[in-house]
Amino acid sequence: MKKEDITQFAKKQGYDNVLYIGKWRGYDVYEPTFEGSGPHFVGPPLVILVRGRSIRMSTVEESYEQINS
Repeated sequence: MKKEDITQFAKKQGYDNVLYIGKWRGYDVYEPTFEGSGPHFVGPPLVILVRGRSIRMSTVEESYEQINS
């Protein structure tokens, strides 16, 4: 999947851009990011998981598993 498609997915979720983190459990993992200096209200450290043509936000549990791996 092209990075532009992943960035567009992130924008639909309220983020501005993505940063590639690496591989995890067969997924390409991207960190959604914000740009600018304004306040940003965030929750759990979710990541974007991409496998082939499938793209989705991680669950809270998956995000912590990915951080711990």
